[in-house]
Amino acid sequence: MSIFSEHLSHLSEQLRHESSVLALLLAGEEGSYSGAAGTELNVIIVVSDEEFEARLQDGRLHYKMTDPAVEDTQITGRYISPRYLQKVARAGSEPARFAFMGAVIVFSDLPELRSLINEITEYPLHLKQANINRFYAQFEAWYQECKRALVQQEHYVLHQSIMNLLLFGGRLILAHNEMLYPGQKLLVHMLEHAQRKPEQLLSAMQSLMVTPSEMCLERLYRQIRDYRNWVNEELNWTDYVIMDNEMQWLRQSVSVGDI
Repeated sequence: MSIFSEHLSHLSEQLRHESSVLALLLAGEEGSYSGAAGTELNVIIVVSDEEFEARLQDGRLHYKMTDPAVEDTQITGRYISPRYLQKVARAGSEPARFAFMGAVIVFSDLPELRSLINEITEYPLHLKQANINRFYAQFEAWYQECKRALVQQEHYVLHQSIMNLLLFGGRLILAHNEMLYPGQKLLVHMLEHAQRKPEQLLSAMQSLMVTPSEMCLERLYRQIRDYRNWVNEELNWTDYVIMDNEMQWLRQSVSVGDI
C-alpha cells in the first residue's frame, strides 16, 4: 500500500470533510493497478445508510475522480453503507462477498468494520452442498447442450454452451475448495490457485475454448465429472435445471451463476 499512500492520503483528507462518509476501503484483488496509462486505484466508500439510500434512488453509486495532486492517477470505486455490509454478511452472493477480499481499511469510524469484513469474506459452508447440487446440474445440462451444438454446428449456441460449461465446472471446483467465486473476470485466476482440482483442468479448459471439438469436450467433462462424487446418486439434475433456468423468475432470485 505504501506506493499509493500519497494518493490515498489526499483522498482520505478530502472525504473526511464529508459528514456522511464513515469509512474508506482500498479494494483487495484489484485495489491498485499501475501501467502505461498511469495509476488506478479502486476504492469502496462507506456512507451513512440515509446517504446510500438517496444515492441508490438517484443511481449515484459510482465514484470517479482524477487526483489533482498526483499526475496520471485515477481513483474509481463505489458507495456502500453499514446496512449494505450487514446484508452482504447475512445473505450476500459470492461475488458480492469476494469484493471485500483483501480490502484494506484506510480510515473508519465504524468500530466493527474489520470483523464485519472478516465475516463477509468467509466461505458460506452451510450452503456448500446445496450449491454444488445446483452447479452440477448446470454442468450436466450445458455438457448436453455442447454435444448437441457440436453435432448441429450451431456456433452461437456452442460458444454460449462452452462458456457456461466452464463457468459451472469452475464453480464446482471452487466450491470443493471452499473458495469464493469472484465473478467471470477472475474465475480462471482463482482456479489457478485452487489446490484440489484435476491435474490438467486448466489446459483442458483452454483447449475447449480455442479448438472446440468432441474430443476436447469429453476430456474436460470427464476430468471434472470423475474427479469426485459430487452429488447423491438420487439427485435428478433436470429438476434443478428447470427450477434455476425456467422458473427462477418465480422466486425473484439471482441467477444460479451468480449465487
